[in-house]
Amino acid sequence: MRFARPYGNGLPVFSKTNGKENKMPERQVLICTVGTSLFSGNLERLPFERDNPPNWENLKRTYQEKNWRALARELACLPPDSRVCGAEINTIHELITQKGLPLRAIHFLVSDTPAGEETGKVLQYYFKNHSSHHFSVVEYHRIEKLQDQHPQDFKVYGLRNLAREIGTIIQRIGGPEKVLIDATGGYKAQIAIGLLIGQVLNIPVMYKHERFSQIIDFPPLPVSFDYSLFGTYAGLLHYLEKGIVTVDSEELDLTEEDEKLRVLLEETDVGNRRLFALSPIGQIYLLGYRLHHQREVTELASAQNKEVPHFSDDHYPEGFKDYVKKIWREVPWIVTIKSLPYYQQRSIKGRGFTVREIEGQLRLVGTYRDRNDFGARFEIIPTDTSREALIYAVELLNERYGD
Repeated sequence: MRFARPYGNGLPVFSKTNGKENKMPERQVLICTVGTSLFSGNLERLPFERDNPPNWENLKRTYQEKNWRALARELACLPPDSRVCGAEINTIHELITQKGLPLRAIHFLVSDTPAGEETGKVLQYYFKNHSSHHFSVVEYHRIEKLQDQHPQDFKVYGLRNLAREIGTIIQRIGGPEKVLIDATGGYKAQIAIGLLIGQVLNIPVMYKHERFSQIIDFPPLPVSFDYSLFGTYAGLLHYLEKGIVTVDSEELDLTEEDEKLRVLLEETDVGNRRLFALSPIGQIYLLGYRLHHQREVTELASAQNKEVPHFSDDHYPEGFKDYVKKIWREVPWIVTIKSLPYYQQRSIKGRGFTVREIEGQLRLVGTYRDRNDFGARFEIIPTDTSREALIYAVELLNERYGD
């Protein structure tokens, strides 16, 4: 059942641009950060001192009863630019009616709190059942550890998970060119992440402060990350990206040449140890590479004459040779693989791949570490040794064979 609208001025809530059928632009998917001001700033304060909505008693009752479907119906009875409807409904209404955006899908990003998820449910019910505009997809996504009870988790993991979820949505729908970001709601740090992702991925970002009379937009700027770092640190970044993973300062073993990497990492002190995790900017860096740079190389040519891997006469970690041979057999664009001398054992985190400069040339290097923490390195010789191909190969190998 779609929501009716008995209150208001009788005008349609959502309308086509100037009532005309226009050729629809590509950007029809909205990713919207969500706060909880609909509850704490609006519904909990009813009745206001003045200008109460005509159905304020129903709004108050359904909110207190936690009847989210009924609450969404009551909100739909009001003009969508009504203050009590909250920032998310207000801005989406303005995007459609004033900016003429024919949105067809909305993804709400909510905090990892009961109020966050409940707000997501209300917004989902509201937009799924509105009588004046049809959305093919309305979903909310609860972002793990995006909450204010544990600031350290929020800093190290919550914002990173937010960036990761935005990336997942963008990849699922087919690319950033189909997306708009509404960064109005949520923690201020959420808004900052939304803006940064917009700049990195060339996605327009919309924002409206409660004191603004209209939405302001942030068009993408001609700036980008230095993705040459990706190949060098791909193994470490891939390792840190997986779940709740940290490394201490001794394991990381950063040199002066590695200072550029620090902006992609989050530092935190636990007891007497300094730990590093992937930062939100680091997550956005990986997202930007995967959605843009990775497209530059679509396929690596298969090797015509593969050579069996070469191992020097050394003692190797348990399972090392089997692991190397498996990769050589399964990956068609690998010509051969050879073992490398032992050095910096402590910096070997596990199974991963990077691009390193060895004797003045860029090389594709893999690492392996067994259950006894004994590690070794090997070099992969691909059919294409250009920088772009090596960086692309690193991502493929880390995804398939990395820890």
